[in-house]
This record gives sequence, structure tokens and C-alpha cells, in this order.
Amino acid sequence: MTDGNESPDRTAKLPRWRRALVAILVILSVVLLPIAGLTVWVRNLVLDTDKYVDTVAPLASNKDITDNVANQITNKLFSEVNVEQEAKDALPERAQFLASPIASGVETFTRDAATRALASDKFQTLWRNANRRAHNAIDKVLTGEGKNVSVKNGKVVLDLSAVIDEVIQDLDKREVTVFDSIGQDASKKNLQVELFDASQLEKARSAVHLLDRLRIVLVVLVFVLLGVALLLSGNRRRSLMRWGLGVVAAMAVTAALLALGRSAFLDVAKNRDAAAAVFDILTSLLRNGIRTIAVLGLVVAVAAFFSGPSRLAVRTRGGARRLGRIGRADQPGWEPGPVGAWVGAHKVGLRVAGVALAFLVLLAWSTPGPLTILALAVLLLVYLAVIEFLGRAPAEVGAGTGSGNP
Repeated sequence: MTDGNESPDRTAKLPRWRRALVAILVILSVVLLPIAGLTVWVRNLVLDTDKYVDTVAPLASNKDITDNVANQITNKLFSEVNVEQEAKDALPERAQFLASPIASGVETFTRDAATRALASDKFQTLWRNANRRAHNAIDKVLTGEGKNVSVKNGKVVLDLSAVIDEVIQDLDKREVTVFDSIGQDASKKNLQVELFDASQLEKARSAVHLLDRLRIVLVVLVFVLLGVALLLSGNRRRSLMRWGLGVVAAMAVTAALLALGRSAFLDVAKNRDAAAAVFDILTSLLRNGIRTIAVLGLVVAVAAFFSGPSRLAVRTRGGARRLGRIGRADQPGWEPGPVGAWVGAHKVGLRVAGVALAFLVLLAWSTPGPLTILALAVLLLVYLAVIEFLGRAPAEVGAGTGSGNP
């Protein structure tokens, strides 16, 4: 049986310009797919404060982040109070040599207190609220909806000044009161933790606007281009298989570019471990999307291959049919009837619709996990297999083995 009256020789008989056009349409669809995925990621993360806050919330428990913040808290307190001088003033002349060890001990004690404060539920809430305020600032810069936002000296910062009070109170409970004077002066408790460099945010505004507006158009255009390519193709199964393999290749290139971007980001970071944690969590949805789209592209390619005329595909389909007839010896064949005839006449459209639906579900899913990826891949594969089963002609069913194109 052939797809849409497709014949094995039709590809060779097509004009060169038409074959070139089909190739161009397939390539454009493949190239636009990662861009469409990027637009969805931008919309879900960069311009959606709630999704952003939910994404970065786990960073509050990340050891690299909390160690970095604990060091900044400790340095802030010691920059406001000369602990060694305070110890000298309190010690008798003979014990002055103890001032430096005492200061070192207080520094360690303070860092431990900061670590305890950062491990509390209160800090989790503070982290979320600080990131919400920072993201609102980013959103205003990117959308041009506000002025004088908290993007200072080209940096996006989190205001974690409230943690200073927590640390001072913790130290007071342990009879370390050397920092009590700071608690009376709000200016001395000001703690701004740099989130990332925002010097290019203003320049990115127009690009973000464009991506936000094009996110739906691009997703639809990917499948419109694919549909037109298949309609014009002389071998639709082969074109669909090449599209699936192209999607896998495009996702591999996208993953490589993301890795290069990560390397460049870390090269300019002051604290590589903390910066790596921030980058990885911010791009987690994008990386999941890349993997998922690659898996679905591979499923499409494999399904298209096994619906073809190759010896392996024919033997595989024949084996599946024989398994399906086990226990039904009195029923040598199955007549597809009007439903099978309709499916056989519309195989290409049904395939494209199934692939498009799977990708649209993926792109609409904000946080696809491994099980989601596996479920989508299995459902798509089953759907394509059902189309092949229902869309076979009676002659092919009765023969038990087929050698023609799907």
C-alpha cells in the first residue's frame, strides 16, 4: 500500500525544483523547532515570575549557594565591626596576644551561625520573596514597563539583609554580642547578593519582545512546514524519517551550544560553583525540553523506518502480524473495512497530526520529567503503530508479509 497514491518511482520522477523545495521545507522545520522551544522557555521562565520563582527555589538548599551567602554574611558583619580590636579593648594588657585567636574563633562561630540561618524554613521563604522581587525587576527591564528597578551597576542582586538579623539573634543566644550595635543601624545590615550580570538586559529587550510574540507562530510554523513538505514529497515516509533524524541532530547541536554558553558564563563568574548551580537550575527546563524533543524525533524516525519497504522493516511487521494472529487460526485475515480504508488514505495527515500533538503537549508542559518523556514517546510510537495496522490494505493483510511502501 502507498501513502496518498505514492509510488516507489515517484521521487525520481519529481522535478528537481520540487525535490529541492521539499528538502528546504524539512530543513526549515527542523531549524525552527529548537528556536520554538527556546521561545517557550523564555516565556515560561524569563517572563513568568511564578515559574521563575518555583525554578530557583531549590537553590536555597544548594550547598554552593548557601556557603557563598554565608561567607558574604560573615564578611559583611566583620567589615562593620573590628572584632580583633574589640577583643583587645576588653582584654588586659597581658592577654592582648589572645585577640587574634579570639577574632578567628568568632569568625568561625559567625559563619556557622549564618549556615544555620540559611538552613531554616524562614530563609526558604526569604529566598523566594527576594527572587520574586529580583525577577520583577528583570521583567520590567526586559519589557520596558518600569524604571529605577533593582538592577545596580549592571548586576541583578538579591536583597538578603534580613538574614543579618537572624544571624545576630543566633549569636546573641550563644552570648556573642559583639555585633549587637549593627542591629540598631539598618544601613549596616544591607546585604546585596549578586545573582547574575545584567549588563546586556537592555539590549536583550527587543529580542525578548520578539520571542514572546513569535512563540505560538513558530510552534505552528514548524508543523505547517513539515505538512507542506510531506504533501509535496514523492516519498513521504522517507521525508518524515529524515525530519525525525534532523530533529535529533538539531537537539544535539542545541545541547552543544548550551554547554558552550555555560562554559562562557562560568568563565566570567566570581564564584564558579555558585554560578554553575544558578546556570544549571535556570536552564533545567530547557535541557529537559532538548532531551524530550530529541527522544520524540527519534521515535518518529524509527516509526517511519519500520513502516517502510526495507527487509528488516518487512520482517518486523510480518512478525508482529503473526503474533497478532496467535490463537486465531480460524481467522486467517482481518478485513480493515471502511475505517481501515479511511486511515490508509489519510496516513500522512494522521502521522503529522500525531507528531504535532505530541510536540505541542511537550512544549505546553512546563516541567516534563523523565517519566513524561517516556510516556510521550511510548504513546506516540503506539499511535503510529496503530495507524500502520489499521491502514493496511486487505491484500497486504492476507499476505502476511508486505513488500511495498506504507
